[in-house]
Amino acid sequence: MKRTRKKTGLNLVNTAQSYIVASAATRALFGTDLAAFATQGWLLPKTPGQSSADMGAFGAGSSWSISASELVMGMFGQGFSQSGNVAQGWTNDAAGLSNAIKLNLQRNGARSLGTIIAVPIAFTIGKKLTAAPRRDINKFLKFGNLSSVVKV
Repeated sequence: MKRTRKKTGLNLVNTAQSYIVASAATRALFGTDLAAFATQGWLLPKTPGQSSADMGAFGAGSSWSISASELVMGMFGQGFSQSGNVAQGWTNDAAGLSNAIKLNLQRNGARSLGTIIAVPIAFTIGKKLTAAPRRDINKFLKFGNLSSVVKV
């Protein structure tokens, strides 16, 4: 008799941890958070990115903030949407993209590396501290026949 495997639902805690780590990585390399990197230029219009006046901006609408749509356009020869002073290395080709990534790593690399290291540790500790309440929530979800959809 063939054993069937029970479907497990989407684990919200692990999904949140993965999103935070991936967002820190895209922030370090591309100067945007994960949502802006994935959606701006395709699903949403570009919003202002980082500038010397506003280092907290998360959009992909500046020369050093890069979205996935810009990477795809650049791979197909349409340019990486880079603009600026050519003497400072801002060109609309792979060299300009490389300079933008270097600048983003200089500006955001240390903070993002700290996030990438600290978040999994914090989530591991948090999972251990909240094991009993999460177990109760998962039992409740199982009672409501939602355990195959979502898990906490």
